[in-house]
Amino acid sequence: MSEKPDISKNFHFETIERGSYVYKIGSGQLGVPGLVKLHRSKSAQSSVSSGTGDDAGHLIGNRFGAPGGAENLGPQNWIQNQYGTFKQLENTWEARLKSGVRIYAVVQDVFRKDAHGQKEDRPFMRRVEWDETLKNGPTVHHELVFANPQTAKSRDARDIAPTVAPGNVAKVYDFFSGKRIG
Repeated sequence: MSEKPDISKNFHFETIERGSYVYKIGSGQLGVPGLVKLHRSKSAQSSVSSGTGDDAGHLIGNRFGAPGGAENLGPQNWIQNQYGTFKQLENTWEARLKSGVRIYAVVQDVFRKDAHGQKEDRPFMRRVEWDETLKNGPTVHHELVFANPQTAKSRDARDIAPTVAPGNVAKVYDFFSGKRIG
């Protein structure tokens, strides 16, 4: 059995500062899951997320052949990473790649700078752009933005107060009726 190709060097990573934001960016042509060599690094993941209540989420997923080091990791809401909307996007990419579509992705973790000009330790959002080139057709451009909200787990780990005090229930506003529910 032949070894799967290592495409990890085909990905590009950089960090850019612009005004009051810092952008950690990963980009490259995604490999077809199951057909490329994997590079997960549990030690790199641990160094990014240990004790934070977050996952060390890959900018470009491990299953697509990207490198497994810190250059490709950022603190990510564990729900989005394991079950949520970002995981769903990666699942969609996998299905599209396996159907013969080529995908070039650019993923940016966006951090704010604090009052002293230092980058916060956690991005507040992840911006994703990708081009899908169909087998016998055009290239289609897509863009999505994912919030990276704190979870109860990450607030506890960082000693951040909950957004709603214990015992209080947030009121839901029904935009169709114009009334609060609950």
